Order: sequence, then C-alpha cells, then structure tokens
Amino acid sequence: MKKYLLSLLLLAPISYIYAQESSDADDEVEEIVVTGIKQSLKDAIDIKRKNVGVVDAITSEDIGKFPDGNLAESLARIVGVTTERSNNEGTKVSVRGLGPEFNLVTLNGRSMPTVPGVWGGGRSFDFGAVSSHGVSAVEVYKSANAILPTGGIGSTINMVTTKPLDASNGGAFSVRAMHETSVETGDEYTPEVDFVFIRNGEVFNGGQWGASVSGSHQVRHNREKGTNEITWLPSPERSHLNANAVITNNNTREDGAYFYPESLYYKFKDNERTRDNAQVTFQYEQGIVRATLDYTYSATTMASEGRESGSYFAGYNADFITINENGAVISGSEGANLPIGDSYQARISYGEEDSVNRSLGLNLDFAISDSLTLIFDMHDSSAMKKGQPGGNLDNHLDFSNGANDPVNPIDWQSGGSAGDINRGGVQSPAGFMRQRGFDFNNPVGGLYWVMNRLYGDQDLGVTRFDGRDIGPRQAFLHYQDKRSDMQQKQLLLTWDNLEGKFWDGISSIDFGYSDLDTTYLSKKWFNQLVNGKIADGNPFMLTYDLLPDDVFSRIDLPNYLGSGQDFYIMDAATSDAIYWFTRAGYVSDSSSTDGSPWNASTPSNWPVSCRANDAVDADGNPNGLLDDATGQKTTQRGVLCYGDIDSDNTITESLKSLFVNFNIDTETPKGQEIRAQLGLRYEKVEQLSTSFTEIPVNTAWSLGDFDYGQRVGLITAPGVYFSVPGESDYFLPNFNMTFEYAENKIIRLSASKTISRPDLEQMRSSTEIGSTDTRSPIFLNVGNPDLEPYEAINYDFAWEYYYKDASYVAANYFHKELDGYHGYEQTQGPYNGVTDVTRGSRGQYITSENDGRLCEIHSWACGWSTAYDYAWWFVTNPGQTPDNYDSNGYFTCQDLENCIANPGILFAHDNAVHVGSAEDPLYIFNIGMPTNRFGGTIEGLELAVQHTYDNGFGVIANLTFVDGDTNADPSIIGEQFALGGFGDAGNFAVFYENEDYSARLSYNWKGETFAGMDQYNPLWVEERGQVDFSATYNLNDNGAVFFEAVNITDEEVRLFSRYEEMLFLFQDHGSIYKLGFRYKF
Repeated sequence: MKKYLLSLLLLAPISYIYAQESSDADDEVEEIVVTGIKQSLKDAIDIKRKNVGVVDAITSEDIGKFPDGNLAESLARIVGVTTERSNNEGTKVSVRGLGPEFNLVTLNGRSMPTVPGVWGGGRSFDFGAVSSHGVSAVEVYKSANAILPTGGIGSTINMVTTKPLDASNGGAFSVRAMHETSVETGDEYTPEVDFVFIRNGEVFNGGQWGASVSGSHQVRHNREKGTNEITWLPSPERSHLNANAVITNNNTREDGAYFYPESLYYKFKDNERTRDNAQVTFQYEQGIVRATLDYTYSATTMASEGRESGSYFAGYNADFITINENGAVISGSEGANLPIGDSYQARISYGEEDSVNRSLGLNLDFAISDSLTLIFDMHDSSAMKKGQPGGNLDNHLDFSNGANDPVNPIDWQSGGSAGDINRGGVQSPAGFMRQRGFDFNNPVGGLYWVMNRLYGDQDLGVTRFDGRDIGPRQAFLHYQDKRSDMQQKQLLLTWDNLEGKFWDGISSIDFGYSDLDTTYLSKKWFNQLVNGKIADGNPFMLTYDLLPDDVFSRIDLPNYLGSGQDFYIMDAATSDAIYWFTRAGYVSDSSSTDGSPWNASTPSNWPVSCRANDAVDADGNPNGLLDDATGQKTTQRGVLCYGDIDSDNTITESLKSLFVNFNIDTETPKGQEIRAQLGLRYEKVEQLSTSFTEIPVNTAWSLGDFDYGQRVGLITAPGVYFSVPGESDYFLPNFNMTFEYAENKIIRLSASKTISRPDLEQMRSSTEIGSTDTRSPIFLNVGNPDLEPYEAINYDFAWEYYYKDASYVAANYFHKELDGYHGYEQTQGPYNGVTDVTRGSRGQYITSENDGRLCEIHSWACGWSTAYDYAWWFVTNPGQTPDNYDSNGYFTCQDLENCIANPGILFAHDNAVHVGSAEDPLYIFNIGMPTNRFGGTIEGLELAVQHTYDNGFGVIANLTFVDGDTNADPSIIGEQFALGGFGDAGNFAVFYENEDYSARLSYNWKGETFAGMDQYNPLWVEERGQVDFSATYNLNDNGAVFFEAVNITDEEVRLFSRYEEMLFLFQDHGSIYKLGFRYKF
C-alpha cells in the first residue's frame, strides 16, 4: 500500500501547478529562452523519441555541466534506474530490478574493461571513478539492438563524450569546496576542480579539425559510522548454543530453526579518496572521412583507517537468550559464569586501493557514397585495481584484553603457578570481559558488556577497558592485484535504401563485425599472523603487559549510532599499532611442555619473510620480542607481510560477433508512422582459464599450534598451474517497433533475446581454501570455467505522449524470462579423497566432556587446552588411557604409523602430527561453486511524467514497480533463486530556472531491495529515501556560483538478513555540501 500512496504523493503536485498555470494562461508572459535544465530535458526527449526501441537518456545542461557531479546519481533520475551507493556516493546502478552485474556500460559504444570489487560484481562499471564533466549524454537502452554489444539483460548504458567537431569553440571550468558533515579527522573542506576546453576550425582544401581537453581533480574526506557485517548462523547448519542456556522461545517456524548472531562490533572508518580524470579528443574531417582519436584516463586512490570494538558471540557461552517468532535470537547474554570471561576485541583496520582506467581509441567514418557509410572503430583499454578493496578485505590488527587467570595468575615476579618463568618486573593487573550481550530490539543491536580489572583475585573497581588492558592478538592481511585488458575492433556498414529497392519500407540496413579480446589477471594474497592468541574463544593472553599503556586511548561515544549505549572504542595511531603488534610478544621456544602456551604463537614463529632482527630503540638498545628465559628484550621482531601468493588466475576471452539490423520506416494508409528494427546478432566466445592453486591432500592433527594449523590443519600439495578451456555460441534476435498512432502519441513494442556473461572471478579454475577451525568444516571456494551466460527473453510494451515542449507522460510494461542464473551451489562433501584424521578411531576421545582435561595430566595445559589436545595425548601414547596415564609420555611420533614430525618451518617443535589414513572416513568439506542453476520471471511497470511550465517551473516524477518470482524467501534455509537489485523505486523532482538563477529539489526513493546472499542468509537493503538540492546563480553570461546538497536529511543505510530485526549492516555517512564557482568562455 505504501508504494501506491507514494505514487499519489509524487503526482499530486503536478495537478496543482498545472491548474495554477492554466489560471494564468491569459496573462502576458515574458518569453523565456530555453537553456539549462529545460534544454537538457528537451535533448533527452529527442534521444528517446528518435530511437525505435525503449531508450531513456540524461544530457548535459551546458558544456561541462551535467545535472550531477556523479553519473550514477544522474542516472537515478531515469525511470527504472536505481543507484547502488558506496561511501555516500552512487557507484553502480540497477535497472528494472536487475543489479549492476546485469547491466553493460559502454563508452561511445565500446565495451569497457572492468575489475570486480569486494563482492565480484560481475562486469559492472564503477561510476564513482568517472567525473561527469566530460560527458555530454548517457543513454540507457532498455530494449536490445543487434548493433549494441551484448552483456546487459537489464540494460546497456552508453556514455557519450564531447565531440569537438559537433560543438562550438569555448570551454568552462569550475571550482568547488566540499564539506562532509561526517568528517572527524580529515580536512573540513576539500577541493574539486574540473575544466573542459574545445577548439575547432578549418584547414586547407575545406578540411576541418577539432580538439577538446577536459580534466578533473577531486579530494574527499569523510567518516563512515556503523556496525560490522553480522552473520546470523542458522541452527541446522551451525549450532553452537550452550546446552545450559536459559531459552525464552517464541519461535513459530515449522522447522524450529533459529538464527544466532555470530558477532557484533560498532565501528567507524575515516576515508580519504582522490580522483583524477582526463580526456583528450582530436578530430579531423576531410572529404568523405572523419577521423576521431581519443584517450580517456581515470585514477582513484582510496585510503581508509578504521576502529571497531565488540565481541564474538555465536552462542558458545550463552546464558540467556530470547528467540522471536521468526526464529531470530533477538537478544542474548553470554559469559557471565566464565572464570576468565571472554575476549574484548579492539580492531585497527587500514587499507589503500589504487584504481586506474585507460582507453585509447580510433574511429574512422567513411561516407563512401550517399547511400553507403563505413565505420571502423578500435580501442585498447585497461582497468586495474591494486591494494585492499575495502570491507572485510582491509588489513585488520586485532588487539584484546589479557584475561590473566584470577585463580592461577601468572606471577610476573616469581614465575607463578603456570611455570617457573623469570621475567622480572611486577605482577600485572588484568582486564576481563564478563557478561556481554546484544539486543536487536534496538535497530543497531544494543551491544553491551561488563568489565572488571583484577590484581590476582582482588577487584580493582575498574569497569572500563583502557590501554593497560590491551595487547596484540592476531592480524588478517590482504592484498589484491587485478587487471583487465581489452582490445576491440568493430566494423559497421550502413546502407541507406534511397532508391526504394526491394521494398521502400526498408529505410536502411546495418551490418557489421566485432572482435573483442579480454585478458583478466587476478592475484590475491592473504596472511593470518598470530601474536598472543592461544586459541579461538580463549581470552587468556599475556601480550597485554608488553604493550605500553599509552599506545591505546579510549574514545567515549555516548549513544553511539542511536543505540542508547554509553559505548567506547579503543584507539591508537595506525603506525603505533603496527609497530607494537610486531614487538609486544615473546621469543618462543615453541615447547608445549614448559608451561608457556602463551608464547607458542608469536612473531618469532611467523614465516621467515615476516621476521626481522633489527629491533632497537633510538639508543641502540634491543626493544623487540621478550626472551622470557632471561627477562630481557631482544632485537627480534615481526614484519607484517602478505606471505606467499594464494591465488593467481588468468582468464582470456575471445568474443567474435556478426550482426545485421533491418531498419523499417513506413506508414499506414492513414499516414501513421511506423518505424521498426529487425535484427540478429551471432556471437561465439572462446575462453581459457589458467590458475595457480593449492589442492588439499590430507588432514593433520597435533598439539596446539603447529605448521599446518591450530590443533587440526590441512596438508596441501604444492601449487600448480593448470588450464581449462571453454566455448559457447548464441543467436540473439531482436525486434523493436514504434507506432505513432496519433500526433505525438507513440506505442512501442519490443522482443529480444539477450545474454549477460559471467563474472570474471567466477570463471577461475582455482580452489581457494578457507581457514581451519575445529568448530566447523573447512570451506573450499571453487571456480567454474564452464559457467554459461545468463539468458533472458525480453518483452516491452510502452505508451508515450509528448504533449508539449520538453514534457511527456509514459507507461511501460516489461517482462523478462530468465534462464541459466549463476547460483552459488553450496554443498557438503569429500574433495580429492582427503580423509579426516580426527573422525576415525583415533578421535574417540574428542568429545565436549573432555575439554580442558589435559590439565589433569599436565598442569601447563590448564586454561587453554581442549578435547583435541586431550585425545592427541592418548593417540601419541597408545599405551595410556584416560584411566591409566603417565605424564612422562612421548610428544614425538616414535614408531607410530600415519604420523610425521612437525616440519618446524613456522613452529620449531617436532611434536607428533597425526595424518589421515585410508581407514579414516572422508573429510566433509563445505564446498561452494558457481553454477547455472535457476530460471525465473521478472516483470514490472514504469510510470513517468515530465512537465515544464512557461513560468520556469518544472516537475519530474517516475515510479517503477517490480514483481516476479526472483525475490528471495526469508523463510528458506539454503540457496534459492533471487536476483540482486530486485525492488521498487521512484523519483520526484521540482525545479525552477530563469535567466538569473536555477534550483532543483529532488527526492529519490528506493524500496526494500534484495542485495544478494551472505554465506547463509538472503540480504535486503531497507527502504530508503534521499533528498538532494542544487541551486545556481548566474553572475553574468559567463560566471555563476552554485550550491549542492546531497542527502540533506542524513538518511542511514541499513541492510538486514531475512527479517528487519536481523541486522546485517548499518552505515551512517552524513550529508555532503558543495559551494562553487563556474565560468564558461
């Protein structure tokens, strides 16, 4: 009902303004010269009307002046188009409920290379990398045309740049100051400048030349505030609920499944983005030839630093939980009864990504005769991204509280009960995270915890963490290097049927050939470095006392994100955090028998490339890792490095196309114009996927940390290169017809078959191996080089009425039948014959009842060991049993079968590593692979009204309603067919302009929209509306000052899993204000 009420609200003002205009119709009105906004709308209508298919457009208001500085924001004004925003800026677009990966973006009719971002994103184009000042128009083709490159089953979006021979001599430049209300640490005002310069003239023998140069530079500083991405664990797939938890269960699901939040963090991230654009075009026309040489360049650097604090939940230590009717664990409390509490996480994140796009093109247009035109076009283009792509793929340094055991504390003076260790110094108080919880009745989760600090068993009365409690824990480091190179040659021959041959209704025939070669290269590095952590879920760490107290400070954030909580985040300079993360640790002897579990994972055990021996202070004294045998610091330190390459993929794709278009222009006996296109495009694609990848060959099991993992690990074969070829071909017909049944009243019909080729990342032939965790199976992410394109059968029926200058009303029904949707098939099963060493007879003692029982045999195992360590002891010492054991047993293999010594590369010990055998059951992996799995239908209705008035006012309103069977069902657990971008949308804008000034107020509404899937759940973007405003005052014919405001009402972005109370992500970016000056000449 809300969407229909909105349609009335959007359209109601038109009737008022129209009535007002009619009442003043008899008054004499001064003639207004049509320029600026109105001229832009008129030009867009001309593009829409002249095309036979369904096309919408946005054009520049003046030279170098587009309606918005961001092309995606401008496109969002078009009916059926919605913006995908990132960092408070439009970056990608969805069209008719189909997400960015279903829409092809071209530059002057040329396919452009793209590089997938964090989530792949198909071959979608990032509009955030392009300034709009050098663009004269953007055309959105919603129906197919055989001449257009394939790849967009939602639409093909063509950016048209300025052509100097089609423009007048002149130019323009503008400067603006940008202020983002969210900024905290950056500059309060940042610059943005752009310019365009055009010159043309005549040369000897009647030739003409033209040249244009444009460029822009922009700097942005802002802060994102929000939550982490929260994974809700479905109980049928991952259930870790404490058996002793008290449950208030209001669940009405038939299957009884519930969803537990895995973690909750509050965070902020400070961003600095620099964007540069440049374009040079040279044209020369002589006789029958017009030549165009152009070069386009864009570069973006995005640097960010973030801070977040929170905790891991998942239900392991749950005390009380409440499950609502949808199965969501809506509130819960954990850890109240744990002796040493749980881990308070203080995360430092940082990253930087450089993105560069280049394109060099040549176009030759030959007017061979009055009826024959030949166009040859070629370009060599590239797209590149290097660094950390953001989100979860930034670099993360995790710091945590120490949680020194209050019952058996380490005595830093005399060695203490955990072992005879001489460190010197004094016994140190330790901070503990006690009861912690969440409440998703609060829109941002209501995160809270209880803290106290103990000195031995004495409570010191401290209730908030500070720098004294924090030490290094673990780091997650990412680096990616992606590049896509594209070379394309196109030949288009147009024959105009001037003499009426065959049938005079055929006005022309277009036919041609395209040869497109793409090479995509993707290299990825990931490294996890542990310093201080004993095990997941174990907060006991002693690195906190090696970190100076003043490295971290506390930032108090009362009522953060509107949570109602007096929240705080621990902060440190990123350089200091990096410095001390690599030094605040121990020189490990890697022994499990000397009472030193806390120093088993330290920088001294990192890979060789991640270690150095040069840690000294300004006076030359060692200030690196501590040697607990001497109590002295050493020159050893860690180095944050990415380690060996994890994946190296190269995908080559050769696409050859032949196409023909029959253009028909005729009339009915009543003189009603009929224009039509009948086209056919044939495409053949050959691809080759070559990857360097590791393959799992066996499982391994040892005590604590060892070279293959923590307790349980995976043995992999050395990386190898291998290639997988693939090919496919398609016939893609299309039919478009325009029937002007009365003056300025048009009916359009369209039918076509289109395809959208797979995400380049999905076509890799490598296997990505996830991290090892005894709590869940190892995840294998497998590519699929044989993935076929999406296919769509499309139908359009449109009605348009152009009732006055720059005004029209239109309605369009569309219907799409989709097939070959690229689902992500997630299964559980064996892989490469790998067996599970812990699930055979040797793993008989791995039960929850045996957690911590190795402490009964060895006192040094108290507080950190698990059932895996307990069972390992008896497998390594087969003569012992839980009823008859001897603490003087073996730690090495001796003569045991299916046992190897730890290689000693990462951890120097030679403890026994038990490996899987033929007698063990097969290991069951979680395996994910993209496949062509689904089909479905999507349909919708587009309504648009555009009205301009003689008094300078104008109104634009449109609505898009989308329906079909491609939306997700929140009740289903497991994969399902759903299209990202599925959702309704609407726009309303009112503007006024005269010779002196202009102003526009716009409202963009985006209904609840399906965003895709995380590992377990469908995700939606919550309904959102945004208000923007812009105004310009003309100082004279050449100069103007202008003001722009984006997201005036400071609307947040909120994503949820399944149901609105299951928060996935919350972001608040604030508003943006710009003040500038523009001069044209």
